[in-house]
Amino acid sequence: MARRPGLLFRLAGLAAAAVAYAAIFSIGFPPGARDRLPVLVLSGALALVAAWDRRTGLLAFSFAMPFASLGDRLVGGVDAIAWPLLLFLGLAGGWTFRFLYDFESRPDRSRADGVVRLMLGLWTLSTGLAIVRARTLWAILRGLTLRVVNVQGTIDTAAIRATVLSFAALAAGAAFFFLLRREGRGAREDALFAVLLGTTISSAVAVAQRFGLLATETRRFWQFAGRFSGGAVDPNALGILAGAVLPVAVAIAAAGTGLRRHAAAAALPVLAAGLLLSGSRSGVGLVVVGLAAAACARIVPARRRAVAVLAAACLVAAAVLVRGSGSRGNVGVRLAELFDERVPAERRVSSRPLLWRSAWRIFESNPLEGTGLGAFAWRLPNLLADEGRPAKFMDNPGNAYLQALAETGAIGGALTLVFVAVLVREAARALRDRTGSPATAGAGASLLGLLAALATGSHWFAPDVALLFFLMAAASAGGAPERAAARWPARVGVGALALYAAAAAVSARSTLDPAEAFRYSRDIGFHGVEQGSDGPFRWTARRFAVRLAPGERLRLRLVHVTPERRPVVLTARAGAERFSRTLPPGDGITLALSAPAGAAEVVVFGLSRSFVPRRVGGSGDSRELGVAAIFADPG
Repeated sequence: MARRPGLLFRLAGLAAAAVAYAAIFSIGFPPGARDRLPVLVLSGALALVAAWDRRTGLLAFSFAMPFASLGDRLVGGVDAIAWPLLLFLGLAGGWTFRFLYDFESRPDRSRADGVVRLMLGLWTLSTGLAIVRARTLWAILRGLTLRVVNVQGTIDTAAIRATVLSFAALAAGAAFFFLLRREGRGAREDALFAVLLGTTISSAVAVAQRFGLLATETRRFWQFAGRFSGGAVDPNALGILAGAVLPVAVAIAAAGTGLRRHAAAAALPVLAAGLLLSGSRSGVGLVVVGLAAAACARIVPARRRAVAVLAAACLVAAAVLVRGSGSRGNVGVRLAELFDERVPAERRVSSRPLLWRSAWRIFESNPLEGTGLGAFAWRLPNLLADEGRPAKFMDNPGNAYLQALAETGAIGGALTLVFVAVLVREAARALRDRTGSPATAGAGASLLGLLAALATGSHWFAPDVALLFFLMAAASAGGAPERAAARWPARVGVGALALYAAAAAVSARSTLDPAEAFRYSRDIGFHGVEQGSDGPFRWTARRFAVRLAPGERLRLRLVHVTPERRPVVLTARAGAERFSRTLPPGDGITLALSAPAGAAEVVVFGLSRSFVPRRVGGSGDSRELGVAAIFADPG
């Protein structure tokens, strides 16, 4: 019997893991970052473990994932978001390498498999749309980068980085789902217990932070807010992790056996402390839904179920009611702010009405295909500017379902609702199942809580939360027989995905207009303003462009400053006109640019060479630099 999937598909999986690792490593860690080597070593070690034994690698990752981001802060990093992703990609690399030689295992098919594949396809297409919208097809076809994407001055590389990291979190979660379904029910239950232990450690780190035993909170915003991340990406992620694992711990403590039962019971107060110190109000809501669902788990005897749920509820209530502990950002204080009229309304609800209204406005402007995955944050300043509000911040909408509507349109919103409906059905099935395990029932309860929490935040864009979300989904999903009669829903889903792809292609085509490329700035391919001995100037990339409004005149001086002592050939093109000049090192040229009275004019420049300061020595600057540009008024 032929292996499924075949060898080519398995090789493609290994190649995809390697390419994804290289991409996330390059955008997540700037050259010279302190945490590049540690994460490389740890993810490489995890890859070797998984290549030696897939299940051992899976359990090691599940244990380390909830506190993986602690590694970033221990070595003085400033952005921990890539650590869980790279550890997962290390696991995926070793797992797919071992999978090449697997002749025995078969996946545990579930009714959620098809909709997870559809969502992965949707997120992939929507990511492509967001990247095109950030850079525009006009700029892509001319090899131009550093386009300004909003009134705040955000450049396309920053917008694309945010989009790619958002997609990576969701895609890693979906891949984790299928990996877990391939490893079997026993491995999924072991992974649930491993993630429970890991989240307990993450919460214990937050306790240590609170008492000054660990000074690992590197971001000033969280330091000022008095909230703690523990080992998670940020405090919000810690609150979601602790809240999601609590129902699993309750179920195992109530109906588990041996050491696992005692460990789960001991973890409950630590998880409650992690939730308290995170300050996550969404985490509290998650726990309320999760514990209410856990009270319905039929695999757990009714009396034990009631005692365990009541004990956990008391711990959470104690955490919520804590006051005056010296931590102004704990969850009790933040919940009290909701009812404190002395606190500004916008702060009480974290600006959610404004964000939700903005999400709806984006949907109205792109009702079919949306604006692209992760694009809401960098489009928000434009919406605020249109309303006359200060455009000083970028954020997600505070509601994953509204975000899906804004970023993937009506088609993506409908697929998201189907996705949620299928997961709710599987979670309810896990709670009703009398033949399952306490851990699986707890996963079903947690999954319902996670789905509820997404109504108050875009939490699954945090990679550790996304991975936990899909772990709960994989553990909750029941088996599904293969039946030809059940293929029509898949065909409908594929048809919806094809319709979305067509709508996204039409939307992307509109960015061929140069007016769209220069909407927020008259230039593309220029770095920020710097101060030189002769005044302010801007470095260019190897290719750059300037757009002149009808009748506009501009004087632009370009100076070839290079440590390589080699000349550069400068070319310029405006419509049918061409210009070329060779500039020796230290030489410059002043160009008088003008546009006709009745039309805008775009001048596209190119250089025969550029340099990266970091590669030629003497600087840690990793930017591609061309020539120094000085803009001046005409005359």
